[in-house]
Amino acid sequence: MKINEITSQAVDKWQSIFSSLGIVVGNGKHCPCPVCGGKDRFRFDNKNGRGTYFCNLCGSGDGLELIKNYYHCDA
Repeated sequence: MKINEITSQAVDKWQSIFSSLGIVVGNGKHCPCPVCGGKDRFRFDNKNGRGTYFCNLCGSGDGLELIKNYYHCDA
């Protein structure tokens, strides 16, 4: 399966995907970053159901990017 197929199938399912992987993303308000651990610099905004996020230190990305950063791996 190709990466773009996986991310397409994950639309609107990121919250449960993160939960099943032990990644705490909060409820859309500033909270600790699951990657760098910063106290309140992370926000899960999930634009268009793509699992998007923003951290004032780590930057931004989509759900797959967050998983890659959290587990220090690549796709």
